[in-house]
Amino acid sequence: MWYGPQASENQTVRQLLQRLLGDRAAEFTADVVPVGDGHDVGRPDWFEVDAGPGAVALRGSSGVAVASALRWYLRTTCRTQITWDAPVPRLPDRLPRTGTAARTTSPYLHRYHFNVCTFGYTTAFWDWARWERHIDWMALHGVTTPLAMTGASAAWQQALLRCGLDDETARRFLGGPAYLPWNWLASLDSWCGPLPQSWIDGHADLGRRILDRERALGMRPVLQGFSGHVPRELIADRGARSTTLPWWDFEVGVLDPRDPLFEEFGTALLTEQTRLFGTDHLYAADPFIETIPPVADPAGIARVARAVHGAMTAVDDEATWVLQAWPFSYRSDYWTPDRTRAFLDAIPDDRMLILDLWAEHKPVWRQTDGYRGKPWVWCMLHSLGGRPGLYGKLDEIAAGAAEASTDARGGSLAGVGASMEAFGGDPVLYELLADVAWHGSVKDVRAWLENWAEARYGRRTPGLLRAWELLHETVYDADGPGPPGSVVVCRPTLVGDLRPELPVHLAAPPSPTVPPGLAEAWTLLADEARDEDSAGPLGRDLCDVTAQVLTHMACDQQRRAADAALARDADRFRAAATELLTTIEDLDTLLATRPEYRLDPWLAEAGSWATTPAEAELYEANARRLLTVWGHSRSELHDYSGRHWAGLVRSFYLPRWRRWYEHIVRALETGSPYRAQEFEASLIEWEERWTAERSDRTVEHNENATLGSDTAGATLDVVRTLMPRYRASRG
Repeated sequence: MWYGPQASENQTVRQLLQRLLGDRAAEFTADVVPVGDGHDVGRPDWFEVDAGPGAVALRGSSGVAVASALRWYLRTTCRTQITWDAPVPRLPDRLPRTGTAARTTSPYLHRYHFNVCTFGYTTAFWDWARWERHIDWMALHGVTTPLAMTGASAAWQQALLRCGLDDETARRFLGGPAYLPWNWLASLDSWCGPLPQSWIDGHADLGRRILDRERALGMRPVLQGFSGHVPRELIADRGARSTTLPWWDFEVGVLDPRDPLFEEFGTALLTEQTRLFGTDHLYAADPFIETIPPVADPAGIARVARAVHGAMTAVDDEATWVLQAWPFSYRSDYWTPDRTRAFLDAIPDDRMLILDLWAEHKPVWRQTDGYRGKPWVWCMLHSLGGRPGLYGKLDEIAAGAAEASTDARGGSLAGVGASMEAFGGDPVLYELLADVAWHGSVKDVRAWLENWAEARYGRRTPGLLRAWELLHETVYDADGPGPPGSVVVCRPTLVGDLRPELPVHLAAPPSPTVPPGLAEAWTLLADEARDEDSAGPLGRDLCDVTAQVLTHMACDQQRRAADAALARDADRFRAAATELLTTIEDLDTLLATRPEYRLDPWLAEAGSWATTPAEAELYEANARRLLTVWGHSRSELHDYSGRHWAGLVRSFYLPRWRRWYEHIVRALETGSPYRAQEFEASLIEWEERWTAERSDRTVEHNENATLGSDTAGATLDVVRTLMPRYRASRG
């Protein structure tokens, strides 16, 4: 086993300082001053900093609070910061001695982090080193209530075996590792598996290690509850009352809460989970996250709620149900006021915590009468599926929770959090949210951005400040549900107007026009960048803005090519479509300069868990499929998790668009019609071959080869090469 005696909270936070600051950690002291007897979780969290003549003293009510004190000192005093894309702060030679700062006390009991889907779209293949880095980041950013799903398959396996299912059937039901989150959400099962025993065992160990560290820092992780989803083989064996619920291309078996198997299995699952992982009395369960409940009367839906919570309290009489409010909006036609009221009122107020999952865009607290007085968390969803593009609502994040707390319907607000389906983009949003988590709101976003830019780049210049003003006015003041859709990641079509439909991930419509503010910010960032900035945060931001410009350009090129194809104008089509293919190639070249935007690490992480060649094939197939086809070959979910990643762009999206180009050129040369069905079938067949490829095989014609970091140029060099060409093409 990897774990030994638990370190104290003080030891744990001092080790965190050592990891983050290296030798400079000796210039800081860290003291955790627990509130009450350590069991009173209702007290507010606080921190304070004393930068006197000796070491800089960081004090707080928990390890998280002390880590947050460090973040505050770095940002406000040293003008530097630690973000997930810039993990090493620039410390001055001598730490500033500014005396004792006023104590900061968070108004929120819960600072939540994660989404069930994040454990597929982002963390699916993380190892301990990557988790440790992120737990450190969570502590710095004040997270107290993280969702914890890693290793849950071990509890499920044991519970299924206890209830009489054989091991092969149990592991087949669990499915593939990248798709486990949707099994937990009762959306699918038995997909892209079976789950190997080595994965179950390795992730049980990893899950315990994650939980030990989170708890040692003072966090209260949210584990799984049970919502009724079990294998249909178990339902058949027991003759249990159940229903079948459809979700996109899938359907699952869900127990009737009145059947004895509901309580039996739910109790077995939570008993095994507690044995393996302990408990902090918080349990996530979503019986109908995107499905329609099989009951119509309010009494029936109340019965479901009592059964879900009853399975928790049968094992833990302190159990609090953590519920995502997503269904109340997503299936608002079903969730009428009387049904919503019956469902919520079935559970005592102090035994439920509700996550308003998309509060920065589509809040639910207003339409549910503030969740009937139950504690709730204002969440920033931000990213659906890891879709590409800059996007955010800075002003809403800065003020939304505070405004809700002053509304009569929002008065039971108990926290803020990030509920992103995937993360790794737009770090500015998460830095702002962390300040909101400690201060309740940010009054002046423009002034905040000036300080953010200085801490991010290590200098304050008019050009950089103006660039962020423009980004604030354009991409970070969005009205829609997401960034402008990228035609690059869309499956090409020969149907209708030859313009591809967006994937179902709620992006804004594709836009062929580069917003003037974005174009000016692009120029300013490029003009301000120095060679030494290329690999750092400024290089990252310059890459993001350049990619956004290319996304708009690709949309314009594809539309012009489609119009020419419809007009049967071969010369005009070739010109516009060639521009499109060149832009996609340029996008891949740009992305390859950034380690966070490459396909290879994702595939390597997946393969690193394999103990046999068969497991290596399974894990890479999961990793490839999730980003591309997602479900069945003709699934409506295709490209839901499409990414602007080097290697993925070159080996998957570019060949799709080349096939579109080639089909149209042949039809124009021969005078034949565009055969939409034949083209779609051939494209889907090719996609299936791509998902079956393996990165360690020799690929014919090198078409599917990914672009490794050894061939990548510097971000600034690539941008300087691309910028004159795309400025000229914009006129």
